[in-house]
Amino acid sequence: MEQDESVTFIRNELDEIKDHQVELHGGCVACHMIFRLKEKLESSEQNAADLLSEVLTSDSVLNREFIDVVEKIHMNDRHLGGSFTLRERESKDSYLEAYFSNVLDELTSDLITSSHQIMLRKLLLSYLALYLAQTIGVDYHAATEELYYLLRKDDSKNSKISQLVAKFESKIKTHADTESR
Repeated sequence: MEQDESVTFIRNELDEIKDHQVELHGGCVACHMIFRLKEKLESSEQNAADLLSEVLTSDSVLNREFIDVVEKIHMNDRHLGGSFTLRERESKDSYLEAYFSNVLDELTSDLITSSHQIMLRKLLLSYLALYLAQTIGVDYHAATEELYYLLRKDDSKNSKISQLVAKFESKIKTHADTESR
């Protein structure tokens, strides 16, 4: 898919989401966009996510429109935290157990398929998104998209993350060297 075609596709999909012509069924705006791109490209989710990130990074106006739709859907139109608090304790526990297991399974898989730099970056970005969610009072998906918006908008933030990952690596290596003596 050419860059112009990608921009048009993303913009049209955003307009449909914003105008409620697309039913997200409680899902995430970004995830929906990635799945739609995956279908259009007949490719993997990773390729679709990479394309979305590339397009949004190169087009600041579309990046802003994207985050506006995310905020509208995730922050203004929904109040997802309230539905969890209304559940019975047993239902809450079941939900928490399932997602706890999912996260551990995902991290275990990542340990097999990804480098330690990618793992550290993923954990750091997750922490940053969680911190944003807690401090601005939004759901995790919205906070993640806000974080990605910031990273696409200002590449120096990516450099800071890379520097922190390098510091983690250095500290881990120093600790491992000390323990092996």
